[in-house]
Amino acid sequence: MEIVGYADRLRAQPGETVAFKVSCRAPSFRAQLVRLIHGDENPDGPGSKIDDLDSAANGEYPGRVQELHPGSFVVVRDDPRLQLDGSFTIQAWIYPTTVGKGPQGVVTKWDCDTDTGYGLFVDGEGAVSLRIGDGKTVDAVSSGVAMRDAKWYFAAGVYDADEGSMRVYQTPLDHWPLQDTAAEAEAVAAGGSGQSGTGLVIGGCSRGPENVPGTVGGLYNGKIDNPTIIGRALAPDEIAALREDRSSLAEDGDLIAAWDFGRDFSTATVTDSSPNGLHGKALNMPVRAVTGHSWTGREVNFQRAPEQYAAIRFNDDDLDDARWETDFEYVVPEDLKSAMYAFRLTTDDAEDYVPFAVRPRTGEPTARIAFLLGTYTFLAYANEHMANNPVLIEYLDGKGMEVPYPVLPHEHYTDDNKLGGLYDLHTDGSGICYSSSRKPILNFRPNNKQRTVGAGMGGPVLLSADLHQMDWMESQGFEFDLITDEDVHFDGLDLLSGYKVVMSDAHPEYWTEDMLIALEDYLNAGGRFMYLGGNGLYWVTSVDPARPHVIEVRRWNGTGSWRTEHAESHHSTTGEPGGLWRFRGWAPQRLAGVGMTAQGGIGVNSAYRRLPDSFDPRAAFIFEGIGDDELIGDFDTLNLGWGAAGYEIDRADTALGTPPHALVVATATDFDDHFHHVVEEVMHMNSEQTGTTNDQVRADMVYFEYPNGGAVFTTGSIAWSACLSYNDYDNNVSRITANVLRKFASDDPLPNRP
Repeated sequence: MEIVGYADRLRAQPGETVAFKVSCRAPSFRAQLVRLIHGDENPDGPGSKIDDLDSAANGEYPGRVQELHPGSFVVVRDDPRLQLDGSFTIQAWIYPTTVGKGPQGVVTKWDCDTDTGYGLFVDGEGAVSLRIGDGKTVDAVSSGVAMRDAKWYFAAGVYDADEGSMRVYQTPLDHWPLQDTAAEAEAVAAGGSGQSGTGLVIGGCSRGPENVPGTVGGLYNGKIDNPTIIGRALAPDEIAALREDRSSLAEDGDLIAAWDFGRDFSTATVTDSSPNGLHGKALNMPVRAVTGHSWTGREVNFQRAPEQYAAIRFNDDDLDDARWETDFEYVVPEDLKSAMYAFRLTTDDAEDYVPFAVRPRTGEPTARIAFLLGTYTFLAYANEHMANNPVLIEYLDGKGMEVPYPVLPHEHYTDDNKLGGLYDLHTDGSGICYSSSRKPILNFRPNNKQRTVGAGMGGPVLLSADLHQMDWMESQGFEFDLITDEDVHFDGLDLLSGYKVVMSDAHPEYWTEDMLIALEDYLNAGGRFMYLGGNGLYWVTSVDPARPHVIEVRRWNGTGSWRTEHAESHHSTTGEPGGLWRFRGWAPQRLAGVGMTAQGGIGVNSAYRRLPDSFDPRAAFIFEGIGDDELIGDFDTLNLGWGAAGYEIDRADTALGTPPHALVVATATDFDDHFHHVVEEVMHMNSEQTGTTNDQVRADMVYFEYPNGGAVFTTGSIAWSACLSYNDYDNNVSRITANVLRKFASDDPLPNRP
């Protein structure tokens, strides 16, 4: 892409400064502040509504290219005790996952530019190797036998300066007849280990003295468990003892470093348990709280057996912070309306938008209505490229629905720079469990479309879908404040209590525990909630306390694009169990009245029909102006072509928490076989789990009251908001939404039971 950017935060309030970081291949670029009202350019809708605004930050700025440097590793600062010019031994348990990708550093103090230092590697053939160099001579020895992916190996390299020899050990944890990959090899060392001048790197090797992203190469994919360096050449019997138990080195006077990956799980700290205290720092957020070579299977919570989780998983596409320099800043004015904004970045040939939300100042709401923007869901989907997920490709191909990828410029940029979100896979095929806001997020744009929606036709999702709702409220004269997931997570009830009603966006999928508690407290205190989406309140999401720009999700018991091992399903950042909220007592039905029941992003939507509960006097205000037999949302939509119920849909279920007094006022059925019942509710394999065979595949519209005047109205469909603008906003989806919002935002009491 010729120009691309991101902001250092997704939301701000008056008086705060937002820093914008831009990479531009042109000599200069122009920045223009805009307010985003409606971004979907579909000619069947209102079209693009983006207003240019005056700002001191508007103007022309010098262009420069800023690169992305993905890949995680641990760095230990250079230290005289790591300058090994005599005998030494390096040891680690390793679990490589891409043995054929080229040389990968395991534990190295090796300068690739000067060929000096030492290091234990996985070589280009996938074998354990040891390398030393003094700037003139490079000596290396390899086991000569390729390891297998995703298997544990004891790996060690020994340099004996007195004998001028090198030896490597490669021993699999599991031995198989005829398939044994155990190997040892020895070679003569003609030179020696020189002074590299770099730090020590675990999971890569240095390309300069700084040891920051961009200066580390040979990035390793896979797990490494408790690496160790000893300042002498261990004999074979000592190697055998080390393979059985590292604790035998605790009193060894030659011990230089023994890094313990089984502690400090929630931080970037990597502790050296030796007396030397050569502690390291993990960069680009490798995965913590993963099983090590000693995991027995008796425990699935790393906090109860940390010694069995003494491993870190490294990936060559991890990225927690792009670390770009700031090109310009914007101070949010005190009188700026709470809304969605962006800076439009342009060159003569290219354009990009960098959005940000502006909320009111803390404790100073400016409206009775709050619109909750699902920014944690945005992070979960950040740069998603499910169009190249092998499982999805196979499914779409089987339906005759090929979705070529990459095609669009931002897709090429995403692919070329190894960007991804929580729906994507690392280059080794494992799922991505961390996502950060400090990088370009190319699907966080006003006209974003997800190309796998609608069988490759694409449909508005995330911000572009949420602008449907914001535009509708503005067109109908509803004043609202814009708040975000982060605001609810950090400010909780103190924030929500300032509003008469909170409206969700179309896809509020990722919620933290603090958010759920805040919403429940708000409803019990008399607050009102309009859940106008689907697949909401679904995945357990945590925010890294030390790096609040990062969220974590571990998928293992729900409907998703990948699945972690159950033993690795606890979050490293908070220690909490991951998966679905329904398995932790927070099924979405508990707060929203409905919960995820089916997925059908490539299927045909449906319309709602009224049920007997809709004629209960308590629900009369909802259906003012709606005919008794009128189908709701039986018309064209900006998402999937037709129908207000679809994409992903939710149902009521008292067994999962829908209150017994809840009114199921309407339902949408008649979905096609592209809609599938969620996997967490399928107890055994059978063919009756689709829209034409299973009555659980439906979208329920629900209304119920909370104590103290609180209430919930829900539609259970992501596609609902895409119908709001049909026929110039004059339609029954718009009418029902306005009826409820007007009632919920008023001081009038809700209808009592007759």
